[in-house]
Amino acid sequence: MASQVLPTPHLTLDPFFEVNTTNAAPITTAPITPAEQFNYILMTLFMVFFVFRYLRTVVSIFTWFSWSAIPVAEKPKYTSKDVTVLIPTTFKTPAELMACIKRILACNPAKVFVITSEANVHLVKDMCILHNFGQHNVVVLGVEHLNKRKQLLRAIPLVETDITVLADDDVFWPDEKYLDYLLAVFEDDKVGGGGTRQRVHRNLRTDWVNMLGISYLERRVWNNCTTNAIDGSISTLSGRTAAYRSCILQSDSFRYKFLNDTWRGRPLNSDDDKFITRFTYGSGWKIVIQPDNRSVLETTVEADFPGYQQQCLRWARAHWRGNFTVMENETYWRSLRMWWGLYAIYVSMWQTPNILCEGLLAGLLYGAVGSPSVAPHFWIALGCWIFFAKNLKMLPHFCRYPQDMLYIPVLMLFSYYHGYLNIKALCTMTTTHWGNKQLSEEEKPRVRPDQIPDLVRNAKDFVDGYHEPTPGHIVVGSDYFQVHPTDEDKIVDILYHDSVETPDCTAQGIDTAGDASVGADETDMGPGNVADLLA
Repeated sequence: MASQVLPTPHLTLDPFFEVNTTNAAPITTAPITPAEQFNYILMTLFMVFFVFRYLRTVVSIFTWFSWSAIPVAEKPKYTSKDVTVLIPTTFKTPAELMACIKRILACNPAKVFVITSEANVHLVKDMCILHNFGQHNVVVLGVEHLNKRKQLLRAIPLVETDITVLADDDVFWPDEKYLDYLLAVFEDDKVGGGGTRQRVHRNLRTDWVNMLGISYLERRVWNNCTTNAIDGSISTLSGRTAAYRSCILQSDSFRYKFLNDTWRGRPLNSDDDKFITRFTYGSGWKIVIQPDNRSVLETTVEADFPGYQQQCLRWARAHWRGNFTVMENETYWRSLRMWWGLYAIYVSMWQTPNILCEGLLAGLLYGAVGSPSVAPHFWIALGCWIFFAKNLKMLPHFCRYPQDMLYIPVLMLFSYYHGYLNIKALCTMTTTHWGNKQLSEEEKPRVRPDQIPDLVRNAKDFVDGYHEPTPGHIVVGSDYFQVHPTDEDKIVDILYHDSVETPDCTAQGIDTAGDASVGADETDMGPGNVADLLA
């Protein structure tokens, strides 16, 4: 039987889906014009620069909200009795100094050294007696010329404890447990220095200058804490309060280099905290920030705008000089151990002033997409991001004080002005003195004899009347700076009145070694009590 060939069925397609391959025109795309190519290049540059500028900001957000506090060990290696506190002071604001000492003594350190000019040694001592600090182990030292480095070196050889804490004369520790949190960083034997978070004291009647100071330190602390949490790097461990192993500060190498530190041949009187940070890292030690909310100290800034502006200039000069010195003389900053700090600190420092960086972003965006009327969504997104980035680091403060959001326009405007100050500081780095401090004037006796009673009363009123809590800290009682009750008028009469002789402090356990008028060397207050002087 012959095989039968079946016919091939004819498939009829729906005309809608049928493709005519015989008469179809080839698919072509319009060529990219040179103008479009240029726009693509500008958009690419915009994205690259945007990521370069704001990567640090994005990473810091996750770091800030993900870090954890360093716990205090049940049996810590170091306690407050292993700490000596050094307070170099110009004695410019006696009331703040007394409040500072009181808060430090509440933490019960082994010893406190107060270093001032020789002309003011006895006045500082007498004011400490007035505030009943005689029962603590407080030592007042004098130097011939005010210089923070020389003031510190005056006391460092006398330290006998394992840990030395350097504190400015305008800082207020939150409570008696502050040192416990600070010392927790030294549970790691590789840690040579440590610090805590800081805030500028917010006045009850705050003003725009006070807010500028608050904003500056909030941003600074945010940057330091986030970079330190990632890889242990930090631009500067602030000298407002910093703890170091005493063996670091008492080494011969440290003393020589600290005293002979220069910038382009000019001796440096400022930048002490920059140097100590650099020396600690360069010696192979780690530096750690304790981020615990319970260890936030307070400080003050200049109350007037000209003074605050000079402070900003001094800080900016120290920033440039310190970073350049590290990049020239050290290697740790570019090591793999500090990979994030290399970008966040030393590369990103060139992103100033803000108006130039944001102007460059705006110019690139304009070239890529056109004006705001052509592509409004791009411009709105950029504007919202810049607004968010400029106020991000103030969010913790605004959560505590939402009424301060009224100052946002001022803070944003000052951020652009601060860029100008940064450029000015870069061009005047050879100015190495303390910009807002006339030290030669403050070496003289603080007041005339007839002004002493008013000075003492004002200082005591400040300390007695301070009722504001440290931000972020739960208040226990109503007065952070409560002092022992004393009969102020009798104390003033006994200590300062011309017709009354100076009391015999030696009999009360108070050593008045030397005379202030001829350069008092040391004043050691032992267990004496002001009440004994009134008997």
